[in-house]
Amino acid sequence: MGISNSLRAGVQASLFCLLGFALGAQGQTILIKDARILTLGDQGTLENGDLLVRDGKIVQIAEELGDVAAELIIDGRGKVVTPGLIAPSSELGLTEIGAAASTNDGAVVEQSIGAAFDPVVAFNARSTLIPFNRAGGLTRAIVLPASEEKIFAGQGFAIKLTGEFDSVTDRQLVQKVYFGEYGAQLAGGSRAMAFTQLESALQQAKEYSDNRDQIRRGQWRELDFTLDDLEALQPVLRGEQRLLVGADRASDILQLLTLADTYQIRPIIIGAAEGWMVADQLAKARVPVVVDVLGNTPDAFEKLGARMDNAALLHKAGVTVAISGPGYAGSHNSYLSRQAAGNAVAYGLPFEEGVRSVTANVAEIFGIDGGVLAPGGAAELVVWSGDPLEVTSFAELVLIDGKPQSLVNRSTRLRDRYLHPKAGTGHGYKN
Repeated sequence: MGISNSLRAGVQASLFCLLGFALGAQGQTILIKDARILTLGDQGTLENGDLLVRDGKIVQIAEELGDVAAELIIDGRGKVVTPGLIAPSSELGLTEIGAAASTNDGAVVEQSIGAAFDPVVAFNARSTLIPFNRAGGLTRAIVLPASEEKIFAGQGFAIKLTGEFDSVTDRQLVQKVYFGEYGAQLAGGSRAMAFTQLESALQQAKEYSDNRDQIRRGQWRELDFTLDDLEALQPVLRGEQRLLVGADRASDILQLLTLADTYQIRPIIIGAAEGWMVADQLAKARVPVVVDVLGNTPDAFEKLGARMDNAALLHKAGVTVAISGPGYAGSHNSYLSRQAAGNAVAYGLPFEEGVRSVTANVAEIFGIDGGVLAPGGAAELVVWSGDPLEVTSFAELVLIDGKPQSLVNRSTRLRDRYLHPKAGTGHGYKN
C-alpha cells in the first residue's frame, strides 16, 4: 500500500531540505528556475522566473537567466517562491511549555519592573519550537514579553530562526503595553485607570527627560514609576522605539490615537478586532495594526464587532496590516500566520497583500530587515510546493542568509521514528 500524498509530501520536503542543507552549508551558489516568484518589491511577481543566490545574497531575479553554474539547481516548476514569513507576535525562545513555569522566561511576577524588563538575555536559540516553526516557512519573528502585574510588559526583540546563538538581530525593538480588558484588569479593574497609568508613565518619562539630573540626585518630587522604567521609555518619547499596544475595542483605539498625537509617539495596535470601525482614523494617523484574523468570534465584550473581513476593510482604508497566527500564536503556532492570511484573502484581502501581511508589512511596521526579495538583498526565502496561503502547501526549502535550513524537527523525527522504526531511534538532539 502506498503512503498518503500528505505523508509523501512531508518526507519529500525533509529529504529535499537535507540535500540542500548539505550542499549549501557554506553559502554556495543556488539557482531556482521556472518558479512563480513573489518579490513583493520593485520587480513585482514573476509568473515564470529564475532567482540566483550566491554567498548569502540574491544576485539576480529575472524571467530567464539561462545556464548558470550552481552547486544546487532547483526545478521551480509548479512551485512558488516568497520572502520568508515573519511573525509579528511570538514568545519563541522565551517559552517552551506554557504549563511548565520553569520553561517560561517572558514574564515576571511580584516585581516592580515594568517598561525596563528586557528578556533578551533569557532567549534560548536552541528552543525546540524554533525548528518546528522554521519548517513552516518562518524565518524571522518578533519576540515579546508578557505581564501578569503591570500594563507595561517590557521590551521586545527580533530574531532569525537559524537556531544559532547569534540569531537575535534587533534588541529593544518595541515596548509592549496592555490596554483594553486585560489592561484594565492589570490596572485595578477599569480602562480609565489603565489609560491614566499609560498617560502618567509618558508624562513622567517626559518630566524625567527634562529634569534627569535633579531627579537622580533626589532633588525632585516623588515619581510613580521607577527610574529604570522612566529611562526605558525615553526611546518611545523620541520616536526611536514603537509602542505596541494591545487594544480591540474601537473606542479604546480612538483613545490611543489621541494619546499618540499628544505625545508624538509611534504606536502599533495589536488586536484591533473592531479596527474596521475606525479604519479611516487609523489610516489618517498612519498607525499600523497586527490582527488575529481567526479570532473573529466575540469571545469578549470588547470584540463584539469582530468580523472576518477586518483585515480587508483596514487595508482598503489604507492601514498597513500585519497578520499573526491564531491567538497571537505564542511559541508554538507562529507559522500559522499564513493560514490566517489565507482566511483574510478569502474574505476580501487581495492575494499579494495577504502575502505581504506575513512578510513585508511586518518588516515595515517593526523596522527590521527582510520581507522582500531583491538583488543585493539577503537571500531569505521559502520555496513552497504550491500556493503559500493554502494550508495543504508546504515549505520545500527555507533559506536564511543564503543557507538552506534543516526542516527536521521534533514532529518530523517522531513521524519518521514510527514510519521507519528500523532506521534508528533518532534520540540525538539536533536543532
